[in-house]
Amino acid sequence: MKVSILGAGDISKISRYTSMQETALNKLIDDIAQLLVDKKAEMVIIPNRGIPLDIAKRYKEKGGKKVLGVIPIQDKDYGLGHIKEFLPIVDERIDVDSWYDADGKVAAFGDICITVGMSPGVIRALTALKFHYKYKKSKTKLIIFKNTISKKLHKEIEEEMPIVYIENVEELKKLI
Repeated sequence: MKVSILGAGDISKISRYTSMQETALNKLIDDIAQLLVDKKAEMVIIPNRGIPLDIAKRYKEKGGKKVLGVIPIQDKDYGLGHIKEFLPIVDERIDVDSWYDADGKVAAFGDICITVGMSPGVIRALTALKFHYKYKKSKTKLIIFKNTISKKLHKEIEEEMPIVYIENVEELKKLI
């Protein structure tokens, strides 16, 4: 099973815009990592600062076997300099054409996509799933920790995507 992880790059947004404090967030990150190890799941991330990287680090510390990184290896617009320090966490690179393509595909690479926190990049990756559902018959299960975002997604988005909102890892265990 492959699990894509999306999340806020600026982790402080979670405590600024929700009632979740740093201690609870750290426990959530740890619990998600442990669950993925227990399920022998492979992780799929864009290796950049923030929640996905933090979960990947804990996953590896706990014995997780494989982190796949969605990376436009030949990108000429933005390059890889801004993620160079995060690349060592990746066991296997999934090469895509551009950073736009990476945002558009990272969620769809997983059988399950877990979202912790919100950002413009997360919105971009989530909404690209619509086209994977519609044209590629994707079965990626989209799960959002609603206690890590300021509010649910707009109804206009929810109408076109099968989103499951949860609040804790016990609920996640029942879904994967």
